[in-house]
Amino acid sequence: MTETVTIPKADYERLLAEVDALRKEVEELSSLLLPIKIVLEKLPNLMADIQVFKVAAPLISMLSIMDAADLNAMGAAMQGGVVCTSKALREIAENGAPKVGFWGLVKAMSDPEVQKAMGVMLTVLKAMGSCMEENLKQVSEK
Repeated sequence: MTETVTIPKADYERLLAEVDALRKEVEELSSLLLPIKIVLEKLPNLMADIQVFKVAAPLISMLSIMDAADLNAMGAAMQGGVVCTSKALREIAENGAPKVGFWGLVKAMSDPEVQKAMGVMLTVLKAMGSCMEENLKQVSEK
């Protein structure tokens, strides 16, 4: 049972153009997804390789760590740290680093900027000390 349908030439040409555009999009998508396909095909073999697993496991665990981290605070600290360190290193490059002895260190502690920097460092070190100790205990229990 064969049925013939007649459509106007303009509709037929529009349909052909849409099919051609769809074919091009599928080819483009296929070429974009090819690397993912290759990785997915090789993933079982890669995960069975102990060396690859040893490298991948910490990277995968970083995802959960990053979820728990305050990325805004980390980003601000990194940006501020890099910019401020860069300025300080530029000053040292241009003027040289001063030699500071014990009494120079004591005198520097009266500088409000040094006091702020020491406060930041001590706060971070205190938090890192207790947090790292807890995490290291978990490692030793395993």
